[in-house]
Amino acid sequence: MELPSGEERTLRIIILLALVGLADSLYLSYLHHLVAGGGGCPTQDLPGLDCGVVLASAQATLLGIPVAWLGVLGFLFIGGLALDRFLNLDRERTLLNRRLLPLVGLGGCAFGAWLTYAEAFIIHQWCPFCLLAFGLMLAMTGVALRTYADDLRAMLGK
Repeated sequence: MELPSGEERTLRIIILLALVGLADSLYLSYLHHLVAGGGGCPTQDLPGLDCGVVLASAQATLLGIPVAWLGVLGFLFIGGLALDRFLNLDRERTLLNRRLLPLVGLGGCAFGAWLTYAEAFIIHQWCPFCLLAFGLMLAMTGVALRTYADDLRAMLGK
């Protein structure tokens, strides 16, 4: 059984964006550990764009886990859902993926919005790599919603 061409394109885009997001989150994780060890950040000399200040803030961890590692997990999960749907010929088994992709994306967007709020109003510094991760999550979620909104509505009973 083949995917409809629109869905195939959606999944390819999500997989590509998830790979870029994964690379960005891995780099953020490296920077988080570098900053924790007393190192600097590549944007530390740019006014208002000190990722070191952001990564050293209280908002950079959640329950003791660096938020960047949560980004790694999030991009792996969304990319894995899309890849499973793309490669698996048993479309009924992956019907749940059609519902989870936009739902997980919305959760990632909500978390990213809170982190961006923290950068703007609590930390008063911006991390360009964090903003890239948030932008990628927004893009993946938008693409997923464009294709799978009806599945999500059906799951939510509307």
